[in-house]
Amino acid sequence: MRALFTCAAIFALSIAATSSTMTAVEGVLTGESSGAIRGAYVLVHDSAPGSSQYVAQNWEMRTGEDGRFSFKLPSGCYDFFVSATFFFPYSDRVCVHDGRNDLLKLKLKADKHVRLTED
Repeated sequence: MRALFTCAAIFALSIAATSSTMTAVEGVLTGESSGAIRGAYVLVHDSAPGSSQYVAQNWEMRTGEDGRFSFKLPSGCYDFFVSATFFFPYSDRVCVHDGRNDLLKLKLKADKHVRLTED
């Protein structure tokens, strides 16, 4: 009986340790003219210090028609990478805190370099 109680207590503690509060991180991506950039690629990389037992996580998505994106992340610091056709890529480190919902307003600069296409 005592062994069963000990196993149940360890199981409950392991669930509590792995279930951290998820925080909504939302953003809107616009160009220099403030127009929404749809279909941009957004990558979030967990920038926690690496170790031989730690595996980094990535989350990714495309922006919607209104240029918006959203992720649910545990508290911590993350590297955000954004790329869109005809714009320079963007990257920044963002720290997320439990219970605080953040709205990131990202403005990309247009890439005026000539694009070559194959006909």
